[in-house]
Formats: sequence, C-alpha cells, structure tokens
Amino acid sequence: MDHELDVFEEYFYRDLEKWFDADIACCDYCYDDFLSMWPHANYADECYFQTQHIDLECFYSGSYLQDHYSKAEFDDYISKVLCPRCGNALGFNIWMYNLPFDVPRDFEATITQVGELARCTPFLLLEHDFCQKVLSSIRDLSKTLVSAKFDSTLFRARSILDGMLAQDILTFDFPPASSVKEGRYNHAGSPVLYLGSDKDTCQAELRNDPCLVLEFELRTPVCVLDLTDPFSAHEEHADLLNCLVYSALASAKQEVDTGWHKPHYVVSRFVADCARAAGIDAIKYPSTRRKRKNFNLVLVNSTMSLANSAQVIRYHQMDSPHT
Repeated sequence: MDHELDVFEEYFYRDLEKWFDADIACCDYCYDDFLSMWPHANYADECYFQTQHIDLECFYSGSYLQDHYSKAEFDDYISKVLCPRCGNALGFNIWMYNLPFDVPRDFEATITQVGELARCTPFLLLEHDFCQKVLSSIRDLSKTLVSAKFDSTLFRARSILDGMLAQDILTFDFPPASSVKEGRYNHAGSPVLYLGSDKDTCQAELRNDPCLVLEFELRTPVCVLDLTDPFSAHEEHADLLNCLVYSALASAKQEVDTGWHKPHYVVSRFVADCARAAGIDAIKYPSTRRKRKNFNLVLVNSTMSLANSAQVIRYHQMDSPHT
C-alpha cells in the first residue's frame, strides 16, 4: 500500500509542477498560521500569493491523474498525502508559493522566539542572534548609503474626524512628544514623521478617517533604508531584510487599538533605533493597509522638519470612503 501511495504522490507532484512554478506553501489547515508568520506574502508582488491556490477537485479534473485514477481513488489517495508544511492531510485547497528570497532553516521558530521576547522582555531583543544580525547589517549597509532627494512628491495626512485643521505646514510637522503613542517605527514620546507615496495610502493608514492631506516636495537629501525592495536597494543584506519585511516581525497588522503598548511594533521600532543610530534619516516600507504600487516613508531623523525641508504643493480634503 505504501508503494501505491508513493506512486500516486509522484504523479500528483509531477502534475502540480506542470501547473505551478512553486511548491505547496500551505493547506487549509495551516493557511492562517502561514499568513500570521508571513503577513506581507499575502500582498507582495501584486498579490501573487492570492492567485496561486486551487481546490483539489478542480486540480484533479484538469490533471493527468484522471487518466490513472478514478475520482474515488483520487479522493482516497489524496486524503493520505500530507501537507509538507503542517503534516495534516491536504484538505480541500492548496496554496502554491515560494517566498522570493532565501529563508534560513527553521526561521519560523525565530519569528516565534523574537515575538515572545518582544512581548515579554522587549529590552532583551539583542540577546537573540537574529536581532544582533539586524543591527550589524544596518550598520554595515549604512556605510554605503548615499543621501539623495526624492524624485516624486510625498504626502502626509491628519484626521479631521474631530474638526477641520489649518492648511499650514506646521499642522503636519513632527507632533509634540507628549502626544505620541507607540507606533510601528517610534517609541511612545519619540516623534517621527509618517509619510505616504500617495493620498489614498495616507488615508488608509488612518483607518479611512476623513482627513486633510498635505502634498509636498522634500527638498532635503535623505538617507533611506529601503525595505520595499531590499534586493534592488541593499542586495548584500537582502535575505535578512526580506525576512523582516515579509514576516510578522515587521509587517504584522495592529488590528485594534491596544493602548500605549503595542507588542507587534517592538521589532520594527528596534529596526528604527538601529537605523537612527547608524545615521539613517528614513525608512521606506510597504503599507500593511493598502497593497498597490505604493509605500510609506517614516522620517526617524527629527531634525528634518517639514517647515525647514518641504515645499508645499497643495492640500487635499478627503471624505471617508465609507460615507
């Protein structure tokens, strides 16, 4: 019987390779766990992951397996084929995907370990060797980064849910430390400036509140750590940076307001500290709210105020898209 199952699996994976240029990433049983570990995978590369799934009945009806096995035989054998990720039977659907970078063996264990440190003892992150590598890598690449002006306009939004704001650049500058909660790339009481590549991204980051958006040009050259495309921007450290960006360590959503403490943001705040200490002015990173050809930019250098560095182009008033 084991031999018959081996033959079936050989046929199954042969046909799978003809349909998809990828391996089984997850099944119904481990889909949620996969995306909790790798949230950015769901939206990267024009949502490629979302298009790479198929239900097994559809797969059977379009594969050469039907030339060798009846539907009843297929159902019997496929129930014994185990998901290579979680070890459960494959169930009804499979998702075919390969992360587009080299992932260290057992890196999901690293995600869990660092996540636990971030939740329980955040000041001890550097006890983990992965975090030590992050610090070392950012220090190393900062030696070759060159400050340059942005060749496109940038945007910054503020909610007008509680009333209209003045169309003045000071309205959009670094906030006072006393009003700053923990954010993805800032500590409580430590102001940074969150910007977007377009006004829709800015509004999405405000949970689609009605808002006033400043469109401006940044006249000052900026030294940027690019997490939107590490391979192109920082090839030598691309695998490590992609592990950060694709994983929950830097791209987990904060779905609800948990107050001042946001453990999902501890590692990304650590990255901001590493960048700031290395003399980097800003971090360019993918939005977790809106997935298109867009990005967020956070200025971690508090001396780069908009009042001194920006040229206003226009203001946009945006209503909530739900109204």
